[in-house]
Amino acid sequence: MRLADFILSNVEPILTGWEVFARSIGAGEHLDQLTLRDHAGQILQATARDMKLPQTVAERAKKSKGQEEPRENDALDGASDAHAVDRLSLGFDMLEVMSEYRALRASVLQLWHDSAPGADERDVDDLTRFNESIDQSLSKAVASYTKRVDQARDMFLAILSHDLRNPLNSIGVTAHMVPLLVNDPPKPWHAAIGSPEV
Repeated sequence: MRLADFILSNVEPILTGWEVFARSIGAGEHLDQLTLRDHAGQILQATARDMKLPQTVAERAKKSKGQEEPRENDALDGASDAHAVDRLSLGFDMLEVMSEYRALRASVLQLWHDSAPGADERDVDDLTRFNESIDQSLSKAVASYTKRVDQARDMFLAILSHDLRNPLNSIGVTAHMVPLLVNDPPKPWHAAIGSPEV
């Protein structure tokens, strides 16, 4: 059985492996099955569909450099984007998200190998297409995760600067006004605290 067909026929065992691995990660320890699996099924199905589409040598070269043109009805990027955003909101860090993809890749290939598929001259092409699709999905997930983290950081800094503007303004005005309101000339710091001058 070719790899894309194997994926579509074995979504449940693959998702079970995904779930077990995700639960072993610190952030996934107490999550339920639905949350752990989130968009994994969509990623798998979109990967298999992408593998079945015809691809020219020029398209393959572009895809390997991240310059591929979006295909109609390709849900891979959307599922990868949603997965990364969900994982961020659940407290997964970037390395944990990346490790999920590494585990998914290894799980699919191990299960396919264990099924003892008959040798096919297209196996190398299938493996190449599978790896390209997983890399595309991972790349999209990392980009989405990073973008969301950057947005959160920028929002935090904007809120912080806004909230600190008034108190800092008040401190600055007070610091400027105090010398004007005090009739005594300013004393050296050591005289103010009663220490002998050095």
